[in-house]
Amino acid sequence: MAKGKMKRVANLDPQKWENESYLFVKVEGSWSAQAEEYLLLTDHEVTEASDRASKNTEDVPDLKRGVFTRVDNRDKHAAADDYYIAFQVRDADGNDVDLMFTEEAMDRIRKRVEANAEDVEANKTGWLADLFD
Repeated sequence: MAKGKMKRVANLDPQKWENESYLFVKVEGSWSAQAEEYLLLTDHEVTEASDRASKNTEDVPDLKRGVFTRVDNRDKHAAADDYYIAFQVRDADGNDVDLMFTEEAMDRIRKRVEANAEDVEANKTGWLADLFD
């Protein structure tokens, strides 16, 4: 799967109160191509992160698709975070979307990935398949 390309995947073993599907995306750290992660996002998380990015345009750098970076919150409100984790994804319609997540949201997403490892394994592809994606 090409980095930053988002696709809908089924939750293969849904538990009570879990989503039936997630938005699956591969990202890497801006500091190293070896810092690769697979994320399982809910529709609500994507909407919230996209809204945050569109409301904080002064904080959104020139993002690269699938490369996450830490950005400072320059126009911080009283209860706002000091920084966000930002990256760009390509949605199913081929549109590039900027996303900004709080550290708390990223912790929740990473815990979901750990709890749903079977969904990640079933959907990730090797480097050779990435070349043709």
